[in-house]
Amino acid sequence: MRADVRGERLTKLTKEDRPIGTTLPVAVELAAGLTGKKPAQKTYVIADNFWTGVIDLDERSIYGLSGEDLEQMLRFETESISNLDPNTSRLGFVELSSVPPDTRRFWGAAVPSEILSGVAQAVRARGGKLELLANPIGLSSPDRSGVPWVEFTSELAGAFAAPADSESMPRAYVTRRSSTSDRWYEAMGTLFGGNLPDIGWQTTPDDRPPAYTGTLESLSDDSVLERWLTGIIARTSNRSGFPYIAAPQTQASSKTVARTGAVAAVLTALLCGTLAWTTSSHLSSMRTQISELAIPTAEKERLDKAIEEKKSKIEKLLVEAEEARSKRDDLRTLVDQSDRFAVLLRALGNQDLSSFVLDSISSGSNGITLSGRAIRTDAVTLLTQTLEPVVAKVGWGVRPPSVTGLNQTTAGGPWSFSIELKEQKADSNTGSAAMLTSVKKSPSPRPEHNEKN
Repeated sequence: MRADVRGERLTKLTKEDRPIGTTLPVAVELAAGLTGKKPAQKTYVIADNFWTGVIDLDERSIYGLSGEDLEQMLRFETESISNLDPNTSRLGFVELSSVPPDTRRFWGAAVPSEILSGVAQAVRARGGKLELLANPIGLSSPDRSGVPWVEFTSELAGAFAAPADSESMPRAYVTRRSSTSDRWYEAMGTLFGGNLPDIGWQTTPDDRPPAYTGTLESLSDDSVLERWLTGIIARTSNRSGFPYIAAPQTQASSKTVARTGAVAAVLTALLCGTLAWTTSSHLSSMRTQISELAIPTAEKERLDKAIEEKKSKIEKLLVEAEEARSKRDDLRTLVDQSDRFAVLLRALGNQDLSSFVLDSISSGSNGITLSGRAIRTDAVTLLTQTLEPVVAKVGWGVRPPSVTGLNQTTAGGPWSFSIELKEQKADSNTGSAAMLTSVKKSPSPRPEHNEKN
């Protein structure tokens, strides 16, 4: 279904049956092509092919978190119920009214990153630009703020209430429907104090829950569908009170920046070289004229002076050309290595910190050294093996760790350790970086026990 909108008014609605088995990106491209016009540069995709739900968290576990840090925590918390890898998915969320005494409640929607990129590409292929992706459950506008409304799809049910004032938070509860029990609906009614409305939205077929006594309006009716879409337009225009996933940002890659800088530097060098060559040609021509023509002494002196000025200009241009080449090389090195420390810190942050403590990160002439303490020797080996493939991509090779027992326990621990990350050397035959050593091929480090007197 494609709905064309001008302002907050629905101007055209086009729909047809969706082919069975189509993926979300394919379905989006088909929907965008239902009319001859290109999609808008702000295209909203509303679909129910991905997870949405409510998450309750102890406020102490997320104290002080916000923005990307809070989103990352929510992705990990929803992994068990959404079946999505938190490292390769995107999540949008909105905070709801808290649950006394110390629980914060969030309403989220999550989708694999590759699906989100596919949807954005599908819209772009038709000439439009994706703005956001959202689940239709709970998206239609209620008639009055502060008054709850309900929505049902074939898989989900939800009860929602927009805030009565700007300082309040919305209330929401999303649950999976069951055809064998109505406890899910009773729980929804209990959370809203039994104050659910007499009219709710419903997609076909009409399988109203036994506990629901109100009237369900089916979206198969065109007038109901248009009213439902009008509510969605009003809700998405201010983007508040519901979770959505923003379109992926298309930023220039570091390679593109490096290539652009290199091209600029090369063009500058070529320009300076061309000017130097042109000036040299003029100098040669002037010398020929001096030798062939008998000119007055004053004219000869003038030409000699012009020659010296040209020589000075040539030397200056050559210096500028060399500086341009140096800047080009510095720019390439800076861009290629700009994110290696971010990669290292991200890899360290993803480790299990319960078995080791990292005390310092120090730099040396040919790399850096990680120093710390561990309560188990295998924790050092595991850390080394985990870091090796990650830092290899940014030009570091991992040396076998040095482990020393501190003899404070019966087993000889804890153990202090140091791990050296050495610069990789370029292989002249293959052009690829060769590891200085391979942790995976070397035996596990043996702890060195200090002898007690």
